[in-house]
Amino acid sequence: MPVTVELKYESIINNWGGRIKLIELVLAMLCMCCCAPSYTSTQTWFLVVVVFCFLGTIFFSLFYLCLDVYLKGVNINWLQTEFWFTALATFLYFTAFIAQLVAFAGEVDAVYQYWVDAQVAAGVFGLFNDVAYGVGTYFLYLEWKANPSGVSSAIPTV
Repeated sequence: MPVTVELKYESIINNWGGRIKLIELVLAMLCMCCCAPSYTSTQTWFLVVVVFCFLGTIFFSLFYLCLDVYLKGVNINWLQTEFWFTALATFLYFTAFIAQLVAFAGEVDAVYQYWVDAQVAAGVFGLFNDVAYGVGTYFLYLEWKANPSGVSSAIPTV
């Protein structure tokens, strides 16, 4: 195992899938900033979904940046795995942002209205992130069907 790790930033910057991953990460940070800390079960569900999807997206971003060399030998179709993760994330974000907006959109509080507004903003950022994950799922589906073996075009083969 080499001592240095080579970062392949071209797979993130020059690829639509990589750009969408960056958008997903930024929107997830905004969701976490607006929603945390959680005081209700709706907020807890929203944050669980956001953090789960955030960590999975970080893993797949790191996979394309530097881990593909080390994990290429594992007998897993990484493209198919990423597709199913992104499809699951799209569904979970849908349930989370709907719950967040239903719980807080009509609420009025004279003392803590800024907190209620932050919860609504978190739900709206969750909606945007759901759309981003949906677009990412579509691109991954196209790539997976074009190359069922799972060797991603974002990963340069040597």
